[in-house]
Amino acid sequence: MKLFHDRTHSGRRAALLLAAGWLALSPVAAALADEPPTRSRRNREESRESAEDVAATDDTFGMERLFVPRWRLTDGPQVRAAFRDVVKNASEATVSIQCDGKHLALGGIISPDGWIVTKATPLCGNLTAVLPDGRKLAAATIAESGEHDLALLKVDAGKLPSLDLKAVSAAPSVGSWLATVGRSKDPVAVGVVSVPPRVIPPQAGILGVQLDEEQALIVQVFPDSAAEEAGVEKDDLILSVNGEKTPSREKLREIVGSFNPGDEVELLVDRAGKEVTLHATLSGDFPGLPMGRSEFQNNLGGKLSVRRFGFPLAFQHDTVLRPTDCGGPVVDLEGRVVGFNIARAGRTESYALPVDAVQGALTELMKEHLLVKQNSPEAEAAEELEEELEAPAANEAPAAKSAARPKPVSAP
Repeated sequence: MKLFHDRTHSGRRAALLLAAGWLALSPVAAALADEPPTRSRRNREESRESAEDVAATDDTFGMERLFVPRWRLTDGPQVRAAFRDVVKNASEATVSIQCDGKHLALGGIISPDGWIVTKATPLCGNLTAVLPDGRKLAAATIAESGEHDLALLKVDAGKLPSLDLKAVSAAPSVGSWLATVGRSKDPVAVGVVSVPPRVIPPQAGILGVQLDEEQALIVQVFPDSAAEEAGVEKDDLILSVNGEKTPSREKLREIVGSFNPGDEVELLVDRAGKEVTLHATLSGDFPGLPMGRSEFQNNLGGKLSVRRFGFPLAFQHDTVLRPTDCGGPVVDLEGRVVGFNIARAGRTESYALPVDAVQGALTELMKEHLLVKQNSPEAEAAEELEEELEAPAANEAPAAKSAARPKPVSAP
């Protein structure tokens, strides 16, 4: 009996040693370890949806089909591939928005003649829209909604596939599956609706300066602040913000605090008797201060959107996105567009604007644009788009009205 026990014990020990050796040598040992990935591993995984490498190629999962750690269950290739048919139609009308060759956001084509909606705050001056077929077209910013953080772009193209914004008229219910659409055959990520549409409260933007006790006079510009990046200097006197005069310290604080982090403001400053115009993108954190516990935990899941506050209506889902994944459509299991991702807000929080709110905002943007471009060649096409967005009227939610900020820029 003792001999049998010794042999059994030896056999088990040999099996464990063989298993340990196999784990050490296997190319999927890291996946079998079922532990949070290192930053480098996670970055490599996240690079799958970069705007430059979204070619439609078949992925070979190999052993990953058998061994999937828990942290990859919701955004791993196996799960995303299961939603391939769901995003097929919407992906044909989803674009990458780039500035100087760098991917900034996703966007959705909303009309065959080249109208595109995307997230506004990441945008720069020289924009390029990369279509699903690989074409790169110059894009002009026609108008922006600061309230919704949406931008209406125009490219010189026709007969483009476009998103159907009328398939649903209500936000998805809590517990519903969602797929974030990208330019590849698989979704960027998938998740579940966690909170129904609600108002996302604003947060005061921060310029990052020390002021005189009475005047809007700059005493100090803090390093790595919005003010430093904008070119604000010590002894600058801020005369106005977005055209609103700042005669005192308190008035400047009041005006700047009315904007959200990520908003761009125009500063008119008096510098040694000469007026200078600067543009600052406000931050949400005061430079130099350590993160609070809640903020630290929220950032554990990855970088967050700078503008993630102050939306009139948005539903929350648990999809793990990057800030550059925002701006494009999100669909339900039927492939219907139910909203547009607008912000990565926390470790398990992403916000999306309901599709009816987006329709209402776009209608207002188009009306503002037509006032500016009444006699332009594109006015007729813009009117047609406006009529299309307004019908049926039931799809336009009252809460979706937007204070638009038109940009008088000629479309290409």
